[in-house]
Amino acid sequence: MTQQDGRLGPTGTVAFDRSAAGLTGLVVKGFLLSLVTFSIYRFWYITNLRRFFWSRTVVAGSPAEYLGRGKELFLGFLVALAILVPVYLVLFILGFAVPRLEPLVPFLSAVFLFLLGQYAIFRGRRYRASRTRWRGIRLGQDGSAFAYMVRASLWWLLTILTLGLAFPFMRAGLERYRIGHTLIGESRLRSTATGRSVLWPWLMFYLFAVLPILVSGFGLLSAAGFDLPSDLYLPDPNGKSNSFVLNPKYAGTALEFFMVAGMAAFGFAILAVVWLTPYYRARETRAFLAATHLGEARLVSHLKARQFYWPYILYFLSIVGFFIVVGIVLAVIVPLVADPKANPGMQAATIAGGGLLYLGTLLGAAVLYVRVVTLRLWRAVADTTGIENVAALEAVLASARTPASGLNEGLADALDVGGALEIGF
Repeated sequence: MTQQDGRLGPTGTVAFDRSAAGLTGLVVKGFLLSLVTFSIYRFWYITNLRRFFWSRTVVAGSPAEYLGRGKELFLGFLVALAILVPVYLVLFILGFAVPRLEPLVPFLSAVFLFLLGQYAIFRGRRYRASRTRWRGIRLGQDGSAFAYMVRASLWWLLTILTLGLAFPFMRAGLERYRIGHTLIGESRLRSTATGRSVLWPWLMFYLFAVLPILVSGFGLLSAAGFDLPSDLYLPDPNGKSNSFVLNPKYAGTALEFFMVAGMAAFGFAILAVVWLTPYYRARETRAFLAATHLGEARLVSHLKARQFYWPYILYFLSIVGFFIVVGIVLAVIVPLVADPKANPGMQAATIAGGGLLYLGTLLGAAVLYVRVVTLRLWRAVADTTGIENVAALEAVLASARTPASGLNEGLADALDVGGALEIGF
């Protein structure tokens, strides 16, 4: 198949069908039914979204298929709750039964949830792989979720001990494990991802976010002779009891300068993290895709960082524009409602309208996010990905392997680590 009409890419490429007809209706339906069913319908909504995106992703001329069902996700979620609720109760009772352990209960809960979350991430991916089909060939995933949990935990421990420097190596190591256990029919994928390939994008966080804070902090300690005075801040005589102000005797000194510089560096660090995150995600996605092999076939990626920026910029501008319009409307309506002489019926109608406006805001944000962010990111990744030695894909044979249970993703959903739509492989 060699479609050249701008919708399906030619054989040897990965492309996304640009026809997004029906997506808005799908999101509106999913949002409203999830609302009236107290979020129960979201399992079917997620399934419909996956089916939409999978079916429009064309690999070497053939679209993918998603075979999952909302019922499977819902039942898996219920089973996960049946496991988690007793565990929470045991930890809660333990805190009361053994008072000495009460301070440790939050820590034990956090560790337990982290370990279980890593276990669930791998099992959730196994479910999604087993419900994906291409050219009639079902994908799959073997390997041990327990082994993945241990690997992920050790990597996170090393990342913490190295103050985050090991993060790109952790991401690459876990990517190699996930891809290395991914099957397309009888064939196994392979990843050569390395931490070095994304080390520089990650170090930019340190350069623009961490370094300014360290410099200002060191300057503050140096100005204070590495012994900060205990009276640097005093209670604000004109403020609340828990508010403090800089001691006037340090005004105009180097201490004040570095305190202000530190606060500015902290604010700049937040902006830097927000701005650099799409850049890192784009570079990591490109590097990891290009490291994926299936026999003699290999993915190549030409993804640019700007293709990850524009969706978020457009989404932000859309949200800002929406709130400007809402603000203008409220500026006109509120004085009418606040008027004591206003018609009571008008006030009731305005209150009801306010509730509808709130729901409309949530619905609009959901639609915008899927259409502006998710759709554009998915399309950017697909349309910039190609396949070297595509003829090697003809050797892929279907497998008689039994699909993974639908319970695999229930735990991931219960812990909110499932990833309804993951951008990338």
